[in-house]
Amino acid sequence: MAKRSLKPSLQIPSQVAVTKWTVADLEKQYPPLPTVLNPALEIAALTHSGKAQGVGALSYERLEWIGDIYLELIASSFIYQTFPHLAPGKCSQYREMLVRNATLSEFSVHYGLDKRANFPDEFGLGGRPGGTTAGHKQRLKVLGDIFEAYSGAIILSDPQNGIQRCSEWLKVLWGKTLEQHIRAEDGQVRQTNQAISPKTQLEVTIGVPGVKLEYRDMPSNGKKERDTNLPLFTVGCYLTGWGETDKQLGWGHALSKKEAGQRAAQMALENKALIKKYAEKRKSFLAARAAHAAQAERGAEGS
Repeated sequence: MAKRSLKPSLQIPSQVAVTKWTVADLEKQYPPLPTVLNPALEIAALTHSGKAQGVGALSYERLEWIGDIYLELIASSFIYQTFPHLAPGKCSQYREMLVRNATLSEFSVHYGLDKRANFPDEFGLGGRPGGTTAGHKQRLKVLGDIFEAYSGAIILSDPQNGIQRCSEWLKVLWGKTLEQHIRAEDGQVRQTNQAISPKTQLEVTIGVPGVKLEYRDMPSNGKKERDTNLPLFTVGCYLTGWGETDKQLGWGHALSKKEAGQRAAQMALENKALIKKYAEKRKSFLAARAAHAAQAERGAEGS
């Protein structure tokens, strides 16, 4: 059996792994603790240097150092994408809420990492019998360090999916911490979207290069506006793409062709199930394109 390396190559988060928070990402329950795929790294993440056995034995310290960097980067990516108009100083405040010891130590305790950790007795709840007891601030620091080390071990032990698994886990965990701010941002986005025309909303929701939305005149069959008795224009909205050819998504009647087109787009948007299907296809398309671009970039760097 091939021996697993304890010095795996580092990974860089991608746009695929780290995406913005939405209200749908907010959950009441804690997500399951991800598995560290390399048992030696898992042991090291929970072992104090003073407890490491043997010369050159691994401890949590190096994993904590790299885990701290990963957490800072992942937290920054979440915040940057979720709060596009937030000032840098405020972004830093949000990030501090996520990576501070008070937050991370709570996660360590919830998942029982404190009970699994091989640390000197003074870091336990009761302290060393007849000896010293770590102070509250010192214990929070160690518990935060353990969480950082464990996160680093998740990522380093899984070169293919470590970033993805850790990011998805942290997204739910940290979503609980920033829930109030995420909901406030979502509300502002909804208000802004209401000011955006239905045609634009439809385009940004399901459109990508190669997917075509067309607005064409349709027979009005003599329809007239009730109050003025003026003739109405009728415009249909048609989709070509996502496996469809010239599929009618909606139609609208109005005193002008422009407004009739907007009403056709609004009718399409109100078909929630259909629009969700196309939006998911768009999301998968963009993710695949980003992954392909990242792969091409790595190939160029290696050549």
